[in-house]
Amino acid sequence: MTNDETSPGPVLRAEREKRGLKVEEVASQMRLSRHQVEALERGDYDALPGTIFVRGFIRNYAKLLQIDPEPLLDTLARPEESILPPKVEGIPFPAGQKSSWVHYAIGFVVLAFLLLAIQIYRENHLPRPPARQLKSKPGVPALTGATQPSVAPVASKAPAGPSQPAVVAEKSASVPAEVPRLLPAPASQPASASQPAAVAAASGPIHLVFGVASWVEIRDAGGKIVFSKLNPAGSEQFVAGVAPFSLVIGNAHGVKLFYQGRPVDLAPYIKVEVARLTLK
Repeated sequence: MTNDETSPGPVLRAEREKRGLKVEEVASQMRLSRHQVEALERGDYDALPGTIFVRGFIRNYAKLLQIDPEPLLDTLARPEESILPPKVEGIPFPAGQKSSWVHYAIGFVVLAFLLLAIQIYRENHLPRPPARQLKSKPGVPALTGATQPSVAPVASKAPAGPSQPAVVAEKSASVPAEVPRLLPAPASQPASASQPAAVAAASGPIHLVFGVASWVEIRDAGGKIVFSKLNPAGSEQFVAGVAPFSLVIGNAHGVKLFYQGRPVDLAPYIKVEVARLTLK
C-alpha cells in the first residue's frame, strides 16, 4: 500500500474531491466497483487484478479527471518489470521430459508478453464507449464524455446526376459542421458501373474495408447497435439497417468506407485516430 501524497492514489482522490465527485460516480464512469476505486485511491494495489490493470485504471481515472496521467504512471513499476522468468533449477525431471517442460515455459512467457501487448494497444488506440456528463460544483468545469453531435446542416442542391448519400460529421456544439466530402467517382465507367451499388443494396448499404485492425460501432435510426466488433486487418464487412446510421471508427486512417456503393472520405471526421460521422 502506498500512502505518499505524491503517489497516484492520493493525487486522484484529491482531484476527485476538488471537483465535488463521489466515489460512486467515478466507479460508474470507469465501469469499476466502489471497492476497486477506493483501493486505487488508497494505493492498495494488492487488492486489484495486477500491475497491467492498475496502470490502465490510473490512466483512465486521470483522463476522467482531465489531468495528465504520465507523471502518475512514472511512479509505478513498468509491467515488464513484474514478469519474472520461471525458476527451473533444482526441480527433478524424469528422463526425456525436461525439454518438453522448457517448451511449455517458453510458450507461457510468449503468451504473457502477447497479452501485455494487447492490453497496451487497447489502452492507447481503441475508443472508449461514450460517457454521460457529470455534474460538478459551481466554478468547476463539467466533465464530459464523447463530443455531442450538432444539428445536421442542410446540404445544397447538387447538379443532376446519380444520387449521393448524405454524410453528416458529428461535431461539437461550438464548432460549425463541415460540408461532407465524398470521393469523386471515376470520369468514365463501363455499362456495369451500377453493379457496386447493386451489391451494396443486396449485402447492406455500408461497406467497410480494413487495412489495419479497427474497432467499429454502428447504430441505426432507432439508436440500436447493429454492428460492434474489433475487425482484423485485411477483412471487410457489409452492414444493413435503417438509416440514418451513426458510426464510430477506430484507426480510421487505415479504413475505407463505402455507402450505397460510393466511397466516403473519412479524413474530415477523424480526431485522435477516431472518426465519428452520420450516414443518411
